[in-house]
Amino acid sequence: MSVREKAAAAVRALLENEKSMHDWEHSKRVCQTALRLCRSESGDEEIVALAALLHDCDDYKIFGFDNAEKLTNARRILAESGADEKTAAAVLEIVSNLGYSKYLSGEQKLDKNGHIVQDADMLDAMGAVGIVRTIVYNTAAGSGRFFNPEVFPRENLSREAYQDKSKTGETAVNHMFEKLLKLKGLMYTESGQREAEIRHKTMIAFLEAFFREEERSDWLEYLRRFA
Repeated sequence: MSVREKAAAAVRALLENEKSMHDWEHSKRVCQTALRLCRSESGDEEIVALAALLHDCDDYKIFGFDNAEKLTNARRILAESGADEKTAAAVLEIVSNLGYSKYLSGEQKLDKNGHIVQDADMLDAMGAVGIVRTIVYNTAAGSGRFFNPEVFPRENLSREAYQDKSKTGETAVNHMFEKLLKLKGLMYTESGQREAEIRHKTMIAFLEAFFREEERSDWLEYLRRFA
């Protein structure tokens, strides 16, 4: 097996039973999307593929902040897969800088290959797949509540507020407003921007239909800022 195939098998073994939607299927989709963007953006396919596969192997939401800082699983998988030192270093540099919380902190430092992987990961949080992932994640690890008409989304979130597990009023709908509907404007690559436009419209259409059926004109008005 190639380095990429060995890494994919290791990621699958690690994340296949993860219930938060940061699972093997997510990693596989991000890798597929990243490779598609990579071909349009002339990136390094091996680095992009490996970084996409490994990007959630030490996610703080699953493995805690210590793993997220040390990249324990990513380092192990790269070594066991036989990645050369230069490739491994490039992949780890990307993985260590990925994520919405890193963006919020203003600490994100990514090269072109990192931009491709970041766009692919953000795209998987958008559109129909993004809606499903949000609902499942909120059921598995959040409040379990899809919508609370009395609690409007928070504005201008800091990294600390975004990561705060004790926050009250968290719903799937609020998460869509607080993060997913903002992702279109955060795309780095031209090919990512084009795909984000399509997926953004899907989310807007879903929320319009939902608020209309709920007869919530106040939320429809709020949604117009994002349309």
